[in-house]
Amino acid sequence: AGSCQPVRPLLTWVLRGVLALCAASPAMSSTETANKLKIQLLGPIKRAQMQNRLKAIPPRQVKIQINNETKMVNAQQTILTSAIKDFGLRMPFNCRAGICGACECIYAAGPQNVEKYKCNITGLNRKVRACYEPVQEGMRIITLDHEMDRMRQGTADE
Repeated sequence: AGSCQPVRPLLTWVLRGVLALCAASPAMSSTETANKLKIQLLGPIKRAQMQNRLKAIPPRQVKIQINNETKMVNAQQTILTSAIKDFGLRMPFNCRAGICGACECIYAAGPQNVEKYKCNITGLNRKVRACYEPVQEGMRIITLDHEMDRMRQGTADE
């Protein structure tokens, strides 16, 4: 019983969070509730990790392409930040921590060290979470196409 003592306050805090989420949003599905809880618990940690990753990138300009438009942008930012700030796009997002998937887009080409996810529609391993991937030289990103609309609809339906 002694080894459980440090865990109890954390479990109490988590359970209070779950109960607060359920009470505030009774119409939410179990998937929505789980995602909201993950964002609430992990979001601050993952956002801080991303900020540290971005600070470690040397300040410089890199050339990226989003939706057939190419620009030189600051390397110390995420794809999502660049899409909104530099390209003037209106991309959906929610958590800004790589958790919810609302900002997923297609990674068409570029460096191979990018973390990609499998697309549920095409089966190809080419989705990236724009809020959790720093821009890199030579990236080609697609945010506007039929496949992305279907992926976002699937995310919204969960």
